[in-house]
Amino acid sequence: MVTAEEVRDEQGRTLCPAGTPLNAELLERFGKMGVRFVTVKGKPVSFSWEKTLEEELAELERRFERARHPFLLKLKERLKVFLEAQAAEAGND
Repeated sequence: MVTAEEVRDEQGRTLCPAGTPLNAELLERFGKMGVRFVTVKGKPVSFSWEKTLEEELAELERRFERARHPFLLKLKERLKVFLEAQAAEAGND
């Protein structure tokens, strides 16, 4: 296994760069430093709690379907922009 991105500790310090080969000793050290997740290169894993952009946007519409107040409508639009930006960023990885 090889890291797909930098591995960082709880304080955000970089412990190793992307492309670092992993072994049992290194993973044990990461655990002692508080690292709980390491992203590795390979086939993407789907998690049951993750949703597609389309699913997120549909849920957003459902949650705000009765909203009429200008503040709530603006909040909905900001959330939509945020979700789209996150999806675009994830697509660039």
